[in-house]
Amino acid sequence: MAFERKYSNEVRNAAVRRVVERRQAEPGNRSILREVAEEFEVGEQSLRIWVKRLDDGMFSAGTVARLRQAPRERLLMRIAELEADLESANEQLETMREEIDVLKKASAIFAAELTKR
Repeated sequence: MAFERKYSNEVRNAAVRRVVERRQAEPGNRSILREVAEEFEVGEQSLRIWVKRLDDGMFSAGTVARLRQAPRERLLMRIAELEADLESANEQLETMREEIDVLKKASAIFAAELTKR
């Protein structure tokens, strides 16, 4: 006798999608799995396994995969922004160091001029 799935792929995907959405909207809520399991009338442990498989990358749940990518893409964009800011700051720092060197040389020249008098 073949193994029969208790829950359809549509129910599984919708439940996992809801968990992902709620985790993004309510990051501190620790009862999301229980509440979503009740909402979709699925076993809490089954839902936990589905979400874990999604987190582990074992399967992609359609639009859920896009939902999971959104924070990653935002992070990658933020990393690129910060890297650009760092490069700009390093360029400014180098310019300031050059200016400081020029000012040190100029002050040494002026100090030498004052000591001659």
